[in-house]
Amino acid sequence: MKEKIIALIDGNNFFASCEILMNPSLRGKAVCVLSNNDGCVIARSKEAKQAGIKMGMPYFLAKKSFPNAVYLSADFSLYQNLSSRMMKYLENFSEKIDIYSIDEAFIDITGLNKLFNLSLKEIAQKIKTEIETNIGVSVSVGVASSKVLAKIASYKAKKLNGTYVIENNMIKNELESIPIEEVWGIGRNIARSLRKFGIFYTDEILLKDDEFYRKNYGKKGLELKYELMGKSVIPLTGIIEKPKSIQRTRAFPEFSKDKNYIMTELEIHLHSVCKKLRENQQKTSLIFVMLRTKDFRISVREMKLDFSTNSEIRLIKYVKKLFSDMYNKDIIYRASGIYAVCDKDDNGQIPLFCKQKENEKINNVSKAIDKIENKFGKGFIFLGENGVKSVNERHKRKMNFRAF
Repeated sequence: MKEKIIALIDGNNFFASCEILMNPSLRGKAVCVLSNNDGCVIARSKEAKQAGIKMGMPYFLAKKSFPNAVYLSADFSLYQNLSSRMMKYLENFSEKIDIYSIDEAFIDITGLNKLFNLSLKEIAQKIKTEIETNIGVSVSVGVASSKVLAKIASYKAKKLNGTYVIENNMIKNELESIPIEEVWGIGRNIARSLRKFGIFYTDEILLKDDEFYRKNYGKKGLELKYELMGKSVIPLTGIIEKPKSIQRTRAFPEFSKDKNYIMTELEIHLHSVCKKLRENQQKTSLIFVMLRTKDFRISVREMKLDFSTNSEIRLIKYVKKLFSDMYNKDIIYRASGIYAVCDKDDNGQIPLFCKQKENEKINNVSKAIDKIENKFGKGFIFLGENGVKSVNERHKRKMNFRAF
């Protein structure tokens, strides 16, 4: 059987890299991306790491200890958009792509070195260079003959020049001195159990026979051993699992109790959710509206529809109704969000009293919006109130204020 060659493409400081791409003046600065409610640091640029800012550090503490760093509210719709572009570009190298997270994907590059007449190291560099040139985000590329080894190779790539290849004849040397806790698939409990058997470093996993793993850890344990031996037993299917739900949330640039402003934020979230539903060829019949108050109390309302849809034209009136029921003019709010549960099956039903031609017209409008936005960029066109542009400008001003 032909030996598999698998590459793991992993974004470097992905959220921070996306922000720097959109605002090049941030390049070379210590950039930190904050969680939804600006509570803590969830991503750091290389400079922020070198400065000593820790992942998960509370914002107020980071700001006090590192006042010269740049702190930005997370823009998950931006990160998802760039992630989708990166994953789409990987199709130039392989038909088999397993998306592992927003910034990581395994791809099967078996035979690609012969096709391009390049070494595996050169193939890794080619993938890295093209992603960075055409998408604009920095990535590391690890190459090996199994998923687990490719993951280890990507760790090594991040510490070196961005690419790393683990050759099968060097596996034992590559695994020496790597603590078992650092191996993909080995959690805290498994690591604790392995240490009881005298296994502390990854190369020591290869010393035990198959029966040991079969008896103590079952099929998964045996698969891990074989993956570390360089045998691809965890399949790379190329099948993308569709999400069970889609949500979009965002903290406001400033606390607000302005009803029109908050509703406009919800319209922006709804558009992003519906666009993602359409991209995945999914629909929803259960939506939630979330509001978070200044003192972090959360209010959620839901509505079950008697039809499935992925159109904001259809959903907007229900979102407005939910929002109107939960809004309190005397409360100050800090964030909002839309949550949609993806239907398992599309029953094809359309709203009661909706004519077929009207349904087709609405679907065509949604497709046209997506087509225009894909061509000219996110936020180029919107359905909703005139306040959408001003809301987005307020978020941009917040970013610029914090950056400078």
